[in-house]
Amino acid sequence: MTLTSILILSFLLVLIQITIPVLISLLTNNVKLSYLFSSRDNIANTSIYIGRANRSLKNLFETLPIFIGLILLSIISDVDNSFLAMIWLLARIIYVPVYIVGINYVRTGIWAIALICLIMMSLNFL
Repeated sequence: MTLTSILILSFLLVLIQITIPVLISLLTNNVKLSYLFSSRDNIANTSIYIGRANRSLKNLFETLPIFIGLILLSIISDVDNSFLAMIWLLARIIYVPVYIVGINYVRTGIWAIALICLIMMSLNFL
């Protein structure tokens, strides 16, 4: 798979992760549809799963700029980081349900795999 395809899939992951808390809210009836269309002045009573989904998205946003930069540098510099980029993406995809369900040690291991991929991608430029 090309680096460009992996980059686009990472953007798709962001879009999916943005919708997960909303879907959990609707499926568990924690939040009414009218609340989602409101200005949300009052904080809704949400479940732990919604909180975990939001924290998982926040965690993605912490490393996504680094990933995007490394992908762009790889394309510009003609450095083949596609395998590591794919492993990073797969780790981030697996991370989401593991975080939401609350499998703590596995979650940390998956996060570490993604972090190691970013470090190894960076080292390929040295």
